[in-house]
Amino acid sequence: MEEWRREHTGDVLCVACNQAEQIASCGDDGVILWSPDGQIIQRISESGSSPVTGVCYGADTNLYSVAGRSITSYDVRNLSKPLWRLLVAGSEDDELNQISVHERCTYVAACDDAGEVHVADVRTGKLYKTLRRQHENVCTSAQFRPRRAWELATCGLDCKMLRWDFSRGRPLQCELFGGDESAAAVKGKPKLGVMSGDPATMAAAHSTPMLNPPFLHQISFHQSGNALALAAEDGAIRFLSSSGRDDLRLARTFEGVHPSSASQVQFSRFQPDRLLVSAGNDCRVVAWDVEEVLSYALAGPRTDRKKTRKSPPPSSASSRNSVSLSPSIQEDEIGDSATGGAGKNTGNGGGEVQAPAVNHSMVAVHSSKINWLTTLPLSDKVVLADQTSAIKVYRIDH
Repeated sequence: MEEWRREHTGDVLCVACNQAEQIASCGDDGVILWSPDGQIIQRISESGSSPVTGVCYGADTNLYSVAGRSITSYDVRNLSKPLWRLLVAGSEDDELNQISVHERCTYVAACDDAGEVHVADVRTGKLYKTLRRQHENVCTSAQFRPRRAWELATCGLDCKMLRWDFSRGRPLQCELFGGDESAAAVKGKPKLGVMSGDPATMAAAHSTPMLNPPFLHQISFHQSGNALALAAEDGAIRFLSSSGRDDLRLARTFEGVHPSSASQVQFSRFQPDRLLVSAGNDCRVVAWDVEEVLSYALAGPRTDRKKTRKSPPPSSASSRNSVSLSPSIQEDEIGDSATGGAGKNTGNGGGEVQAPAVNHSMVAVHSSKINWLTTLPLSDKVVLADQTSAIKVYRIDH
């Protein structure tokens, strides 16, 4: 693990990067821009007393941040003043939680504690639409759907995932999670690369049953727009797919690895068709090999498919390679790698079809609860914001 200088005065709340691997981090003291090797490029001090709770890049030169009830746009080539700042109407107590940008860099979306989502036009710096009256609690994440010009997805502490047509301000789909999802569960036990802590304690925590409700904390779309991952309070990662249709349905649930809340999930930017990275309040960073599950889920239903069939054999690449987070002080194997979990595919239709399992998952035990993660597009690294003032970087060996 690499640790950068402790330049923030408090916890690092969010990290983001652009295609050039410039990294932005934020917290109570504003925004800091970093080079890929951990050198400070510049500091940005936000006006007002509210902490900066979220940052994201649009094009390589555009940076967006949220603090309190305001959304701010910057050009990183000239940070002397912002391009625009939008104050969103609402109670000051209902802070904006996260910000994301449309793939065409034309809109940004920020969700808030009141369960509303505010979409701004980046060309004018004005509010375009507010999506409301669907989430009954805090809206924790909002992400634009790739390859769907007018869609975004949201999730929240009401255990709901919603698809929206944000041009019309209306919901297209609502999925409420909870209850028995064990039919789609992947219960394989991963190898554990221990960064700190006692292996026996970690093994005991691994077997502890989860009692937390499935509050939803984070959304990540696959670049195809046909698959979505959700990080939940009960420690499970829910994998939804559309198989070429518009609706996203639960296809698999990856569980048994995070012993408590999973707060972050992202399809890796350097291997989006293979790796899914999650992290959470259990101080674990998990790299999931979802290559076969993803390709199977995105293949779409076939009319000539029989009612039942055996799961396809593991690919040669999957059987050759495992995924690990490096460096580790030691590795302790807890059971087999996650090749089990013969759960039924519940999301693709076409009869009860048995989907392939997740081939490997590797776990690094971090030293602190994790607030945010992002993956770099070129250098196989995961950048973490945690409950310290330093940024941490892990390299994924694959």
